[in-house]
Amino acid sequence: MPISDLIHENNIMAHLEAKDSSQAHMLMLQHLADKGLITKDLVAPSQKALQAREDKMTTAMGGGFAIPHATIPKLDKLVTLFARSPNGVDCKSMDAKPVKLFFLILVPAEHAQTHLQTLATVAKFFNRRGIKSKVLEAKGPAEILSIFRSS
Repeated sequence: MPISDLIHENNIMAHLEAKDSSQAHMLMLQHLADKGLITKDLVAPSQKALQAREDKMTTAMGGGFAIPHATIPKLDKLVTLFARSPNGVDCKSMDAKPVKLFFLILVPAEHAQTHLQTLATVAKFFNRRGIKSKVLEAKGPAEILSIFRSS
């Protein structure tokens, strides 16, 4: 699956401001609910699932990048969101750097293969030389979307 299939205008947050990963997750989930990509009743269980995943091990990959992800019962399809935090968020990453780029992945509980494929697609995309810099320097959501579609 190409990365361009995962990102659209409604699931981009170009300016996320949060004090920690928990608040960042809540703001991203609220954005998804506000845009109708998840139902409001899934916000709290999704937050709980994301926190349980973080409690096991941080999803901050280092280099200012994190892939928060969780399986969500009652979710009917894969849901993703890209968020950029110009000031960074302390997510207790392995390299102790603040996270400026988040790629949130929520997967229905019975779609383990989709979960793994999506994680691999996102990791491969962001490991490409210069991608993180391009996304950080993008002027706004339209330019971010263009990077996802053209790279």
